[in-house]
Amino acid sequence: MLFDNKKLLKSAMLTTGLKDFGEEDFIEPMEMLTSDYRTSANLNRLGRFAAWSYLHRMLSNRLRLNAFNKEQKTLGQKIDRPIFIVGLPRTGSTLLHEMMAMHTDLRAPLFWEASFVPENSATDLFRKYLAKGQILTLNTLSPRFKTVHPLGAEQPHECITMQAASLRSMQFHAANNVRTYNDWLTQCDWQPAYHYHEMYLKCLQAQEKETSKRWILKAPGHLLSMSALFKKYPEAKIIQLHREPSEVIPSMASLFFHIRKPFTSCTKKEEIGDDVKNQWFDGISATMKYRTENPEKDTRFIDINYKSLILHPQRSLRKIAAHCDLKIRDNYSQSISKYLDHHPKGKHGTHRYNLEQFGLCENDLKSIFKEYREKYIL
Repeated sequence: MLFDNKKLLKSAMLTTGLKDFGEEDFIEPMEMLTSDYRTSANLNRLGRFAAWSYLHRMLSNRLRLNAFNKEQKTLGQKIDRPIFIVGLPRTGSTLLHEMMAMHTDLRAPLFWEASFVPENSATDLFRKYLAKGQILTLNTLSPRFKTVHPLGAEQPHECITMQAASLRSMQFHAANNVRTYNDWLTQCDWQPAYHYHEMYLKCLQAQEKETSKRWILKAPGHLLSMSALFKKYPEAKIIQLHREPSEVIPSMASLFFHIRKPFTSCTKKEEIGDDVKNQWFDGISATMKYRTENPEKDTRFIDINYKSLILHPQRSLRKIAAHCDLKIRDNYSQSISKYLDHHPKGKHGTHRYNLEQFGLCENDLKSIFKEYREKYIL
């Protein structure tokens, strides 16, 4: 059987030549994932292979991170005042992440190194080719995907993949309809996710000569786990982006649809729309509750509206820099201007979607997100 848990573990050990998976806190989510892959995900043959490959890769990453840590290669590494970009998806976070990664005092994880744990050796070239192959395959199987979320092997990438070594990540549900697993994420212990997140960053940092740069990180999924994030990174600064939910939710539903379509025998748009609506309501509600109940941590947030970011990016960057204790130099501002000239909206095509195709209603979304909209949007 393809999703036999014991065979999955043995395969990851055979691939890496390693045996130490660390704590057993990954067993429960792995069992739920493999069960959902066999049932609710409705995977076709290609989908079964893709899901198995991704799970195998995350287990292999876990083994390699544990080995790296056990050999004390991360000894003395400290993650200094990381900056996290959070908020609903489709709020300009990729734009902001890429612009901030251009700052000389900041460093973002790249797609290839967030996908495959680097070794700082010649084998990393092979990992880069694998990452490029992943992107090419996805764009070939789902040609509309790059109009929604363009990827590059050596471009800044979400740190959500780093959490996946703990088998706690929204990424699994984005790719496949793993419903039981996704429900579990809303109430699980997120500490293991940030344990591996930190281990991953230390691994990357230990392989560089210049380690004084601060990390600029991005993932909407952090909305579900603010308490665990601050427990691991008490000095973190948070940039929370805000956008009208009735614009965000159908756009995210469209992204889920384009990711899942090549891998499933049955894709229901209305189900995806309802799923995305509930998932991000949970994330927004959890973060609003955390900020209200922890005023001392609320001061570590800065709120940026999507329209302000798009219309006045340089002004938004100056506000963010002041909040995050960064200096804006003339050469950085010039670099941002060039970047914006070469990255116009719609460069990879127009992302077309609407509420109705996903069974969504604008008035319903405005009602559901009423508290959020009143506080941050209107």
